[in-house]
Amino acid sequence: MKVKIITVIISALLIFSVFSCGSTQTATTAGNARQQPQIQPLKIIYQDYFPIGNIIKDNYMRGEYLDLLIEHFNYATAENSMKPSGLGPRERGGEYNWAPADRMVDLMLNNDIAIHGHTLVWHNQTHAWMTEGSPEVVRQNMISYINAVLAHYKGRVFSWDVVNEAVIDGINPGEQNWRNCLRPSGWYQAMGADYIDLAFRTARAADPDVLLFYNDYNLNNPRKATMVRDMVRDLNERYRAEGHDRNLIEVIGMQAHYSTSVSISNVRAALDMFREIGVSVAITELDVETRTVGGANSGTGRDSFATDTEQRIQALTYANLFQLFKEYSDLIIRVSFWGMDDELSWKSFGNPCLWDSNLEPKQAFFAVADPEGTLNR
Repeated sequence: MKVKIITVIISALLIFSVFSCGSTQTATTAGNARQQPQIQPLKIIYQDYFPIGNIIKDNYMRGEYLDLLIEHFNYATAENSMKPSGLGPRERGGEYNWAPADRMVDLMLNNDIAIHGHTLVWHNQTHAWMTEGSPEVVRQNMISYINAVLAHYKGRVFSWDVVNEAVIDGINPGEQNWRNCLRPSGWYQAMGADYIDLAFRTARAADPDVLLFYNDYNLNNPRKATMVRDMVRDLNERYRAEGHDRNLIEVIGMQAHYSTSVSISNVRAALDMFREIGVSVAITELDVETRTVGGANSGTGRDSFATDTEQRIQALTYANLFQLFKEYSDLIIRVSFWGMDDELSWKSFGNPCLWDSNLEPKQAFFAVADPEGTLNR
């Protein structure tokens, strides 16, 4: 499975490298570009292991942000612009909002960066009308939306988070049925647990060439990982029993929003668990907070001072994670960060990124670049 998927990824990246789009903006090589020739790009360091990705948003589409993005990464995921609230009509029958995401997609493809679509079906950032009405109305809303989006991005977006965060937290010990552990979203209330199967089957029919992901957070929690494993295995076995020669859900996305106290052994256990059911894994939204503070202090633009000790512990956490990811590179098809710099991170108070608010590389960056060296110092 991994060899096949990586072969397709390489082919897609080669196609993207010659793809001609409407935008002609590219990275600068002089002027405001940050010249750091001593730092090898992360995408080069990990080229024999897996692609390295990050998010894209308006702030990252110009200047030094764009230069760093193009220098270090070969995959991109839109932070918000390709979610249902970003693309979908504000009211039933309205117009789709393609333009913001299209500009980002075109710019990335022009700079040889492949695109991962995020996300088609989610309980959050979804217009209310999409889950309102009778079960049949909601079913048709989902089918129409997925068909429209995949048709629009066919040949330009290589993979999609089809369903995002469907499984609840706080699963009871001993729970055996994944269907009892689903979030009571509008999709679930209208169609029950079968909405997940419908979403993936609709996406597969709409674009047979894209990779289909189930994406979720806290999959380092053994109970939640078990329920996700059982769900993916059940849906894939049912799909294959109909005579299909591939999985319906091909990749499990582990979001990996971690703190420095994350259990590496629990992350390893989840990787082993997902390997058992014959799917690949992507680390889709990686960041590591030096501290965890919620509420008003956690948002964009609130990066805070991190002590040398906090930065060192964060670097060691990143190093341990990437040593693990390299060990599982036959299973992991991509590692993507959820933000480049602390100031613009959605968890900026916790300084979770590889660059600080001045776009200077942190100890965390060098730990990712050389995890073994960091751990052996």
